[in-house]
This record gives sequence, structure tokens and C-alpha cells, in this order.
Amino acid sequence: MATVDRPSNHREELSLVITTAGTRFAAIAAVLFLGTPVVAYLSGDARAMFYVHVGLGAFWFGLDFFFKFVLGPSLEEVSDEVSGAVNQYLVPKMALVAEPLSVGVIGSGIGLAEMMGYWESPSVWLWASLGIGIVMLLIGFGPLHILTTKMGVELSMPEPDSSRIDELFGKTMKWGLVQTILMLAIIAMMTGIRWQI
Repeated sequence: MATVDRPSNHREELSLVITTAGTRFAAIAAVLFLGTPVVAYLSGDARAMFYVHVGLGAFWFGLDFFFKFVLGPSLEEVSDEVSGAVNQYLVPKMALVAEPLSVGVIGSGIGLAEMMGYWESPSVWLWASLGIGIVMLLIGFGPLHILTTKMGVELSMPEPDSSRIDELFGKTMKWGLVQTILMLAIIAMMTGIRWQI
């Protein structure tokens, strides 16, 4: 594992996570997941925005389920050394993908609703979707951001504290399961919106 000094504040922690994931990786993730919805919205084509929203949403949903129900349990079956070596690079990359991806999905959903005229007479489904989306962003940029950043930092230490990593991972999984439930709920809300057409 890389030898680094322990960061003394959140800014240094975040810088370490970005460095570990790769600054180019971070930039590509931000440009892709934030830029694509902006370009689709500026095109004025609701179909383009629809496909961007559905594509990003499917990616977020698939990534969430793959990580929680396939990759995570698989890493629990291997030795701590192997799991630590994978997670040292996986956790920072996941954090740097998940955050702009969540903004891109929710932002493109809001933009799509505007392009389709749903905000002219918003339904309970639309308000519920917006509310759930806001809660998901608060969780993603609140507790999940803090926990994954701290976990990424701990994994980068010369001698990671396995009990601290386990504690952070457990808390991250709990908040992550809340996100999964909200993700399923927002999909149900979008189904309600589609029924209005």
C-alpha cells in the first residue's frame, strides 16, 4: 500500500481520495456525468434528455446493486490483504463516480420534467420524486461522502486500521441501503408520473 501522511482536515482527505483515484479519472467522471445532462438539456430535445436520464439512472441503479450484492459480498470472502488492496483503489473511484452521477441523474430528471411540461401542473408523483431526489443528494453528499472519504483515507495508510475500516464500511452499507430503498421508491414515483401521460 502507498505510504502517505494522515490528512489533518477534510480538504486534505478529499485531495488524497482524488489522488488515489486519479485526477484524470475524477475529471472524466465529472465531465461525463454532469456534462451529458447539460448538453442534452441545452439541445432542447426532450428525447435526448430522456435517454440521458434513463441511461445515467440505469448505470447508477446497476452500479448500486452490483456493488452491494455482488462485489461487496465477494470481497468479504477473500483475505483482508486482497480485499484491502482492491478497496484501496475501488472506494475512491466509487465515490468519485457516485457523486457526479447522482447529480446528473437527479438534475436530468428535473430538466426532463421541465422539458415535458410537468412543472406547469406538478402532480404528487413529481413532488414525491423531487423530495426523494433531494433526500438522496443530502445522504450522498452528507454521511456517505464523509464515510467513504474517511474509508478511502484509512485504506491508503501504510498500516490501515482494519477495525476502523470495518466500522466505516458497516456505516456506509447502512446508509447505502437507505439509498437503495430510496432509489426503488423514486422509480415507483416515476412510474406514477408516466401513468399521467
